[in-house]
Amino acid sequence: MSDLLIRKIPASVKRKIEERARAHRRSLSDEAIAMLRQVLAEPGTERKLGTEMFNMIRPEDRGDDLVFEVPGDVSKPPDFE
Repeated sequence: MSDLLIRKIPASVKRKIEERARAHRRSLSDEAIAMLRQVLAEPGTERKLGTEMFNMIRPEDRGDDLVFEVPGDVSKPPDFE
């Protein structure tokens, strides 16, 4: 087995891991290993930026269309014929 050193863990996070270790009657290292195994065993969710941005908007503020208002006169689109 190899070692892993994690530095600069916030005290609150370390305290939570210690509490979990006591609850499960494990050492701090064994609890950290168990937590890592649990997280790595879960299937990863493929997160997409558009979905994440959409989920940031409250449902009542979402719409089905985008409306862009251009101030002033709008030029006629070019005719390619």
